[in-house]
Amino acid sequence: MKFTVVSHACLYIEHEDIKLLIDPWIVGSCYWRSWWNYPEVSKDLINIIKPTHIYITHLHWDHYHGPTLRKFQDLNPIILFPKHFNRRMKQDLIKDFNFSNIRELDHGKKYNLGNNFKIASYQFNPLFIDSSIVIEADNITLLNCNDSKTFGLSLNQIINNHPKIDFAFKSHSTASPLPHCIKDVNVESSDRAPSDYADDFIAFGLATKSKYLIPFASSHIYLHKFSKKFNKYYSDPAYIKRNFDLKVNSKQECKIMVSGSSWSSEAGFCIKNHDFSSFKADINSYYIKNKKKLDAQLDLEFKQKLNKKAFQDYYLSFLKSCSYPIKLLNFKFGFLINEKKSSCKYLCIIDGTKKNTKIILVSSEKDIHKHGLEFFINTPINVFNDCNLKKMHNTYTPSKLLEIVILKKNGLNRLNKYFSLVDLYENNFLPLNQLISIRNIVICLRRFREFIDMIVYFFKIKIQKKKIHTLWHKI
Repeated sequence: MKFTVVSHACLYIEHEDIKLLIDPWIVGSCYWRSWWNYPEVSKDLINIIKPTHIYITHLHWDHYHGPTLRKFQDLNPIILFPKHFNRRMKQDLIKDFNFSNIRELDHGKKYNLGNNFKIASYQFNPLFIDSSIVIEADNITLLNCNDSKTFGLSLNQIINNHPKIDFAFKSHSTASPLPHCIKDVNVESSDRAPSDYADDFIAFGLATKSKYLIPFASSHIYLHKFSKKFNKYYSDPAYIKRNFDLKVNSKQECKIMVSGSSWSSEAGFCIKNHDFSSFKADINSYYIKNKKKLDAQLDLEFKQKLNKKAFQDYYLSFLKSCSYPIKLLNFKFGFLINEKKSSCKYLCIIDGTKKNTKIILVSSEKDIHKHGLEFFINTPINVFNDCNLKKMHNTYTPSKLLEIVILKKNGLNRLNKYFSLVDLYENNFLPLNQLISIRNIVICLRRFREFIDMIVYFFKIKIQKKKIHTLWHKI
């Protein structure tokens, strides 16, 4: 058996006739030219990838990347998804691509893909799509948790089903816009600084007792003009390893495996080195190399007009879904959109109390305070149009192409509620009555542990105000 780290969150596993590719984003950028793989994937590595199977953990574009998936359409691999309450992952694939063999995997069930090659998908968070995958091949076990924040009974289920984990792969940063994208917030004084994510990674590793722990799914840089400033919060794998080595006194080992690094049963580790101390210089060189693509993306802001119909259609449907059978949204918020083509600024208001939308011309941000909003979000016009047309606000927030301005005391809580509701809406949870089906009842029964874990999370983190890493282990 051999596995290769391909990119930010992409893993390629080879065993006999099976070639499993997980979360493929290996070419170009994602999130409107905001995210770029770091280090970038070599053409030689791209050319040797010939998947027989592709597993996608969740909907975000750095895992479910359209341009990359199109590269493999001619090979017609079997596409594997976690079986979730909604069917959007499968529906989007059918709508946008030409893959003919698509399978949904039951939570916690082992599947044989080939001779001595088994996989199991483990979802986590009962409300949103996210998952881990365990691979067992050639007496080696890989746990790829990727972005999934699996803990508690859910993690115990994985460990009980796969008691000897050789390699565990885990993210060590966040795709969330909070707190980074909130205007005037001090990220370092929050509980989501790089050191906090390092502690989460370490605590997770200790809980799994894996032989090797691989910093994963967190190595990208921002090159878009709007998001470039967030590079200062980059938590590189070398930083994670230093923290791990300082705090962990066990036989476990943290291994840095950048793009192109591999391990095989025959040869062991083959590590590609990367100098993370050259991060700032790399950002500049990447920017110069991709300047034409970045400039073309910025040009879209000067060419587009606000698609008012798309905004109203999306949010009126959203408000309707949030109102049946119970009213879930009872506040007002908005988006500030700069239409550079006409030199107009529009405030697009979503009013949950009256279940309507409104578009107002404003001359400055001072005008916004007149409308009783809890918060507003400033974002590029082309991004906003895309989100409304393609129903993709749930994949918008990781881009960090937004600036959030909190206007009222309870605005942050309302912002969090909005982000949760839009996720539920786009993942077919809203309106709530559509959740009632035999399929969903069976899924809930398989995943009952997560509901208990969410109660534990709320008590420990929200009530007791403990650090998130305590969900896994005390450091």
